[in-house]
Amino acid sequence: MCALVNCATVAPANACIGPDGKPVEGKDGLVTNCGGEVVETIGVKDAIELSTEAIDYGYLSEVGRTYTQTFTITNNASETIAVKVSAEKPSTEGIKDDSKLAADWIAFVGGIRYFEIPANSTKTVGMRVVVPADAKFGSQYATVKVENVTGETTKEIDIRLTVATEGVAFGGEVVKNNVAPVSLDDKVHAGITVKNSGNAGFAAVYSVRVTPRFGLQDWKEIKTEETKEVYPDSETEFAVTDDDPAVGYGMFTVEQKIVYVNSNGEQIEEVSTRTMLNLPIWAVAVAGGVVLAIILLVVILSIVKKARANKEGEKPKSAIKEKKSKKEKKGKKDKKSDEPEKSEKEESGKESIEIQM
Repeated sequence: MCALVNCATVAPANACIGPDGKPVEGKDGLVTNCGGEVVETIGVKDAIELSTEAIDYGYLSEVGRTYTQTFTITNNASETIAVKVSAEKPSTEGIKDDSKLAADWIAFVGGIRYFEIPANSTKTVGMRVVVPADAKFGSQYATVKVENVTGETTKEIDIRLTVATEGVAFGGEVVKNNVAPVSLDDKVHAGITVKNSGNAGFAAVYSVRVTPRFGLQDWKEIKTEETKEVYPDSETEFAVTDDDPAVGYGMFTVEQKIVYVNSNGEQIEEVSTRTMLNLPIWAVAVAGGVVLAIILLVVILSIVKKARANKEGEKPKSAIKEKKSKKEKKGKKDKKSDEPEKSEKEESGKESIEIQM
């Protein structure tokens, strides 16, 4: 039981508070409530909570004008934390160097970059952007880092602004649309790649759903509206990942939907459907075994057939040989029988010659 000063009603809820105003740690360093039960706490390391993950300044059409945005930092820990903010060039893959200039244009209101935020309190931070006179028109990006100095952790806010002094050009188009026709792991393997050939970035939204190929339609959401930035002069890939739900085995219709901005500045919703077959690995193994068995059977039958043909072909050959041998013997016999007849003719010829003489 908590026999100290009081029981807290703030983070963590109902924690036992000691004379120093901090939650009292019980056995194994765990914070307990007034009943001696362990309560969940938020450590200093995970104390930071930001009001947003992205800020879009929109289209900035006036050179030299100051544009302001704000965000808040909340300290969810039970003690004061020190926080540092900074604007840096983004390290995100796909952003070209000439589109990372916004980091040099951002300044924090009052020039203050370090804050102490009391426990369970929120601090509002203001950012100012001034577009330089020589700014290249198109989208520019930056990353605002919020570092919890006490807890040594950092969170980020993605910044986008679009210089529209001379006009902006979008250039979104789908350059790849893939669905694997066969899957062996009861998952959908699909994806779309969007290319932006313009100078202004835009957000594209991707979603996927499936339904059995035959029978009643029963659509199942696999990916629900994943949003990504498509940076100028770059390509952004969207895909179903291993973290997305499985669909089971069978034949399915896969529907992919992508929303993007085309070269006319129009928001386009493009929907495509493909058929895919999901098979368990054992079914493929069985099918492969059957095919192999059929191939072996065909080969064996071919060999047997050829052997029989060779065996049957030997009989006519020997018969012809035997017939030929008999014919030769008969020929020799006939030749011998013709020889006396020849000699008789020769003798009769001689006699006739003698008579004539």
